[in-house]
Amino acid sequence: MKLISYTKLGIVLSILSILAGAFVRATGSGDGCGSTWPTCKGKIIPQLSDTSEIIEFSHRSISGILLIVTLIIFTKSRNMSKGSIIRTTVNFLTFFVVFEAAIGAVIVLYEWVGLNSSLPRIVAVPIHLVNTFGLLACYAILYKVLLNNFKNIKQLWDRRFVFVAFLFLLSGATGSITALADVLFPSASFYEGLMEDFDRTSELLTRLRILHPIVATGLSVALIIESRKIQKDYKIDVKFLQLLVIVAVTLGVLNVLSNIVLLLSIFHLAIADLLWITYIYVSMDKIKINQQ
Repeated sequence: MKLISYTKLGIVLSILSILAGAFVRATGSGDGCGSTWPTCKGKIIPQLSDTSEIIEFSHRSISGILLIVTLIIFTKSRNMSKGSIIRTTVNFLTFFVVFEAAIGAVIVLYEWVGLNSSLPRIVAVPIHLVNTFGLLACYAILYKVLLNNFKNIKQLWDRRFVFVAFLFLLSGATGSITALADVLFPSASFYEGLMEDFDRTSELLTRLRILHPIVATGLSVALIIESRKIQKDYKIDVKFLQLLVIVAVTLGVLNVLSNIVLLLSIFHLAIADLLWITYIYVSMDKIKINQQ
């Protein structure tokens, strides 16, 4: 297989791994394999006797395949010259994927799963999700570099891109905290949840839930403004990017009003990942036009 084929596979596996991880957290299945890693209840291939074990083992399997694919990409990139954009991107990619596995291992071994509401878990969860944005970004950048034969992508890191990327990471971090709060301290209804968000006697995680819609709204506005500017300055088609913004916001609102539905939450995260990748693709198309 060519490097670009492995990269495509890596992108798909990354998204599946992220969604599987969210499903594990939402269903409280993080302890399905017990506090052992990388084995599941001490076995490489477990009996898969209960639902939580199946869910957790599925997530580990996808993540394990992603790690293998990334290491293959890393090995193949060693043939590239030092300092090349491909080799540099792969180095960052490998770091994020290995770090992702390490975070997962720590969370399992220290049993920061299930209904655990300790401070270490509250800190680990947003770090875990922000890191997934990092590995997705590296995979997306690597694919575009291979596809368009970019020699330099320094133009990507302008102020507007850095600002929007920061909002993406902040939105992801606050979103993970909100998702964790919904699992640990669920509300009986939308109205009750809204009251709890502003109640000083509520759990800290519950009161932090309000941060995500605020940050996500700021990100949505920034993306619409940025997409219009890209379209005006570079004549790049941004309709799909704008559509994803609308879909993401709609799903988020529906999920909150329905008092959190598992499938809506997973779909919302999938659209958020796709939105992040699409924004990177569109931003890199600016480089393609400048280099023509």
